Amino acid sequence: MPEKAAFINRIPAFSILPDQVQSEIATLVKTKTVTTGETLFRDTQPAEAVYFINSGKVKLTKSSATGKEILLDIRSKGEVFAEVALFSKPDMTYPANAVILESGAVSYIRSDHLEAYLMSHPELTISLFQLMCDRLRIAQTTLRDVALYGKLSALSTTLLRLAGDYGKIQDNGEIVIPLRLTHEEIGNFFGATRESVSRMMKELSRQGVITRTRDTLTIHNPDQLNEYSTQ
Repeated sequence: MPEKAAFINRIPAFSILPDQVQSEIATLVKTKTVTTGETLFRDTQPAEAVYFINSGKVKLTKSSATGKEILLDIRSKGEVFAEVALFSKPDMTYPANAVILESGAVSYIRSDHLEAYLMSHPELTISLFQLMCDRLRIAQTTLRDVALYGKLSALSTTLLRLAGDYGKIQDNGEIVIPLRLTHEEIGNFFGATRESVSRMMKELSRQGVITRTRDTLTIHNPDQLNEYSTQ
């Protein structure tokens, strides 16, 4: 099926494999539809599968000691997540909660099935490790943003990171981010309240740095956000 092929080709280690080997891995792939608000897995559940988004969006979250939700990342069509399920200990849990942000479909491979295959093809593990290193870098950036709780620098860094991950650069240099996020969800990236984010977003809009519609956020002045991010 097309989604299985997309899953295989999205993982660098697998995309260069001969068709026969890709077909073997594709037999391990399962697919299911998901709806907005559905919890795919929680951080208290055993890490049993690696996921791929065929359509829709998934948010990855953690809860602080006080119960506040921290938004770690948003994954969209064509992205892999929960890679840490690979080669984890039997009692290891998922590192975050995965909640469907936008209805669609996801494919997944059970980690024990994929691990068994990788054991006979050890050369494939290098690209997977590189992918996990990229995810770790993103997590470290998020922790830094949390440490900058409520500051304009944290908001600016978050908007720039979203621009880097999902933004579309226009001919005039502006960046359009096609994500529908509330102020509360943006604040969850770095531990700020909805009121605090609303106040800062209003100021950035007043300055002409950004504009926001229901479905998009446009950065008109990336250089100004870069300056704020270092303050």
